[in-house]
Amino acid sequence: MILETERIYELETELADLNENNLLKPHGYQKLFVKLGDKHLSNIDINVDTTMENNLAWAFISISLEIVKPVEGIIKLIGKTWHSQRKGPFYRREYLFTDENGEILMKGASYSVLLDMEKRTIYRKKDTPFFISEPIEDFTIEAKANEKINLSFTKIDERIAHNSYIDCLGHVNNTRYDEFSYDVFTDKEVDNLKNLKRMDIYFKSELRKNDKFSIHKVYNGNSIYIRGENDTKEDISFDIAFTFNNI
Repeated sequence: MILETERIYELETELADLNENNLLKPHGYQKLFVKLGDKHLSNIDINVDTTMENNLAWAFISISLEIVKPVEGIIKLIGKTWHSQRKGPFYRREYLFTDENGEILMKGASYSVLLDMEKRTIYRKKDTPFFISEPIEDFTIEAKANEKINLSFTKIDERIAHNSYIDCLGHVNNTRYDEFSYDVFTDKEVDNLKNLKRMDIYFKSELRKNDKFSIHKVYNGNSIYIRGENDTKEDISFDIAFTFNNI
């Protein structure tokens, strides 16, 4: 049996994910993590086709990533990912990206749950209707499934969840949250993207089509915190912390 850590994948950055300085936008990093995970889950037969047969779907609870070297331009990356931990319904997965010469560009971890698509609740049974391999406890970074952020945010923008935001699971796709957050970066913050060191994304509550939501922002040390509040449901949809080498 091939271990998860023995599988490698080639990926490539996309033109639309680069900003005017030829640097990868925040959602571009997240898209690479998601794309790597999707490729891998298809290879080990626990992708969306398999889960949906059982009325289940993988849903992110959090994604944390560290940028070792900023990704610039259209380049090829080599990716590896593996299941590293399970605690109750929470599954942790590691991600590692290098360039073609083996230099590490970024690394990170995600926490996911299986979502019951009919009840829209977390699947909490110990046994799953499909095989999931035992975790390989080799961790790339420190990461959490959740984080309580008690800061005084300022509202920056108000939006509506349009048709184009909705994915096959019936909610706003997770990569959109980074896009919403990047939209409220100042020009100075966009130019400082070369110093982005870490992103921590916490998915609190799903946004559905036509939900009204607002984007809030606050600074804390070398970090910019962005919060998405679902004004229709009156709850927090997501929190993202962007940490820079300097700000």
